[in-house]
Amino acid sequence: MDNSGRMRDRVAGYAVMEQVVRLHGDVPPRSAVARAFGVRPLSAGTRPWFDGALGEREVGAMLDRLPDGWTVFHALPVGNGDADIDHLVVGPGGVFVVNTKNHQGAEVWVGERAVLVNGAKKPYLRNSELEASRIRQVLATAGLVAPVNAVVAVLGAKKLTVRQQPARVAVLAAGGLNRWLTRRPAGVDKATVDAIVRIVDDPATWRAVHGPSGAGSATVERFDAIAREDRAARVVRLGWLLAVALSALAVALPFLPH
Repeated sequence: MDNSGRMRDRVAGYAVMEQVVRLHGDVPPRSAVARAFGVRPLSAGTRPWFDGALGEREVGAMLDRLPDGWTVFHALPVGNGDADIDHLVVGPGGVFVVNTKNHQGAEVWVGERAVLVNGAKKPYLRNSELEASRIRQVLATAGLVAPVNAVVAVLGAKKLTVRQQPARVAVLAAGGLNRWLTRRPAGVDKATVDAIVRIVDDPATWRAVHGPSGAGSATVERFDAIAREDRAARVVRLGWLLAVALSALAVALPFLPH
């Protein structure tokens, strides 16, 4: 079978990368230091999208290392507008809709009915249930029956406290995701798994996409360039702060007691 343009070709985080590229634009660097070094840090409005894309790419790379018998899809376009499913995993344990949340250095608390990030309630449970229900509809339309599970994978949290797992959504640290998946009890035979993979892999199953999102696409290349520019901007900023601190120290030294 010719797999060109199939949904399995889509890159993890692709939809979020599109948002980053659109928001970042081609506005020249604002500060004199940034202009001098030819770099530009991300704006406050772009940073959450950028971190989200990095998180989806990292979790996607983890999922791509699942053993034979498991198939992983990324950035599946569902519903209207820019909505997409971060990752869809199909295997002997069923179908898993994985929603990635990148919360570097944050404290995440999980209860039966809520997820809090640094004390603020997030709509992760509701959104994950909605995404799982959309996949159930896709399978029902195709006449397929399999358990569909919603998962929130938390990446980079300083502390993840699971007081009580929600009834319909599994919330867990991204680092343990593959182990958790492969330990699910087998409940789907190979013929059904193969049929689900064929349906998910067919672009006609999903709303229109702008061509295959392969690793060589202009959007991915532009995102990678923005990531390099952001890293360089951070180095420049740290260097500038260090230079200012050393200058202040040099001014203060003559006045320090000997």
